[in-house]
Amino acid sequence: MKYCDLTCEHARWPDKLADGSKTCRTFIALYCEKLDMLVDKNGTCKVDWDKDDEGESSDQ
Repeated sequence: MKYCDLTCEHARWPDKLADGSKTCRTFIALYCEKLDMLVDKNGTCKVDWDKDDEGESSDQ
């Protein structure tokens, strides 16, 4: 299972006001370029969920 953090190749800092933290170190969301949306920082990878839904196996 993968988790969403800044080590992911698709993760980027959110826009300054996107998650209310003004990009300080307490931010709670990341922008996922693959999904084109904000996702929960340190949450389970939603890209892997999409792979599972399509019948493909996810990396573990």
